[in-house]
Amino acid sequence: MSGTSHRAVDPLYILIMRNNPGAEAAFRAWIRTNQIENATVSGPRMMLHDQRSFEMFKVTWLGNITNIMIWDTWSKRHIYLD
Repeated sequence: MSGTSHRAVDPLYILIMRNNPGAEAAFRAWIRTNQIENATVSGPRMMLHDQRSFEMFKVTWLGNITNIMIWDTWSKRHIYLD
């Protein structure tokens, strides 16, 4: 049996919002607004499980990007968006 969508067990990207007590609410609002299906939020961390979700984040995030730290779990490196 095969499906058209697949959710990876481990996230592809981990986004951490620093210095913001409302990080969880902001991430959840972004997920809801952009209808992202492959994301989970835990406190100030949002885990994205597919490339499309990450591309959507880069285009649609309206918050302060300088407070966001992005970890690429496959490449094992930080990503800096300027």
